Amino acid sequence: LSLANLKELKSVTNYVALGHTHKSYEIDNWAFNPGSLEITSIDEYRETRGAFLIEVGENLEVTAQHLRDYRQRPFQRLSFDVSGYSDVKDITDGVLDKVKNEARAFDENSELSRPIIEITLRGHLGFPNSNLEQQKIRDEVREMTGALHVRIKNHTAPIEYAVAAGMGEDVSREKLERRVVEDLIIRDNRYKTRVDEMADAIVGAKRLALSDETPDKIVDFIALKIV
Repeated sequence: LSLANLKELKSVTNYVALGHTHKSYEIDNWAFNPGSLEITSIDEYRETRGAFLIEVGENLEVTAQHLRDYRQRPFQRLSFDVSGYSDVKDITDGVLDKVKNEARAFDENSELSRPIIEITLRGHLGFPNSNLEQQKIRDEVREMTGALHVRIKNHTAPIEYAVAAGMGEDVSREKLERRVVEDLIIRDNRYKTRVDEMADAIVGAKRLALSDETPDKIVDFIALKIV
């Protein structure tokens, strides 16, 4: 139903009560949408919501009061930039420090409900996404803040594995293999300062495995290379 069509009803109705859209609005002091009483999605947490009390006088004059004086669950959004971090623990500690300094903790003596906290991770991640300690962050943030729920959104840029760029077609298999391994290592902030020794360990371990060496010998070889 378009707004123009809706307004055609104005001459025959005192007021129109709407309720589908979760955002509060009114049209010409005649059509009213209060917004949802509670947040149904964290994306709505900044929207105004509540209930309308509508009174129609004897002269058909409409008086509207938007009521919001009830307890609503608090929501909070935090953002953390992971760029430049080379260690998983440093990111975890950084996120927890931000929560400690900026999050609003639940007060047992308050009339407010337990909050819901959303943490968005942004920036360029220097190691695989799977290494992030997301569950640890959730658990510790819940303990620190008393939150009902902690949501983590990972919007970090993944590692791009554009490897062996610029290698000629006539390069040997051994050199190509080594270059691929080095390019992968240098993209991981944890190991990019130890490219040569890590590449030696990876290539050497592969050759030992292809030679049917025992697992124990391969493990000893890797340990010797990365000490």
